[in-house]
Amino acid sequence: MQYHIDTGLIYEKFKADCECPLCEIEEKIKNQFVNEFLNDAVMEDDSRIAVKKHGFCEKHFDDLFSGKNKLSLALQILTRCEETEKNIVPVKSAKAAKKLADEILREVDACVICDLIEKSMKKYYITIAQMYKNEREFFKVLYSSKGFCMKHYAELLKYSDRAAPLSKEYIKTLADVQRKNFDRVKGDLTEFCNAHDYRNAYKPLGKSETALKRIRARLYGKNSIE
Repeated sequence: MQYHIDTGLIYEKFKADCECPLCEIEEKIKNQFVNEFLNDAVMEDDSRIAVKKHGFCEKHFDDLFSGKNKLSLALQILTRCEETEKNIVPVKSAKAAKKLADEILREVDACVICDLIEKSMKKYYITIAQMYKNEREFFKVLYSSKGFCMKHYAELLKYSDRAAPLSKEYIKTLADVQRKNFDRVKGDLTEFCNAHDYRNAYKPLGKSETALKRIRARLYGKNSIE
C-alpha cells in the first residue's frame, strides 16, 4: 500500500527514549517550517499571502525571532500588521464592538505555521494506524514505546479507523501502552512527593527527581523545561 509519508522517522522516534515520540516528530516538523519562513518562504507569493492572512501565533513568532534572519521576519510581520490594523477602528455600538472583538480574537489565535504543522501531523496519525495494520514489526515497536502526551494519544485515537479491520486491536494496544506508561510516570511523581516527607529526608530522589518534568510532558506535551 502507499503510505502518506516516509516511515523512517516514525520508527526512529518510537524507538527513542522519550515520553512522546509524536512530540519529537512535531518539533522536527516545526523546526523545518520555521527555517522555511526565515529563508525561502519570504520570497514566495503564496507564503506572503498566507502570513498576511493568518500571521504567526505568539509561540511561533518567538521561534522565528530566535532565528538569525530578523529581516525576513520583519518583512513578513510588516505585511501582517497592515492586515491587522484594519481592525483598529471605532464602531458604533457595543454589539458591533463585541463582533469586532470576536474577529480580533480569531485573528490573534490564527497561525500559518500551526496550520501547516496540523496538516503534516494528520498524515503521521494516519500513517501510524496504517503501519499497525500492515507492519507487524511496528506492533512491537509501539508496544515497547513510552506512550504519548495526552494530546497526541487523543489524535491517534481520532484516526484509529485507518487501522481497520484491526481498529479495535489498535485502540486496545494504544490504551495499554498509554496506561502502562502513565502509571509509570505517576508512580515516579508519587515517589517524589513521598521523598519530601521528613522521614525520607536522607533518601536519594533517584528517577523521581525528573518526575515533574516528565508528567508535564505526559499531560501537556514537550516543552523547553524537559
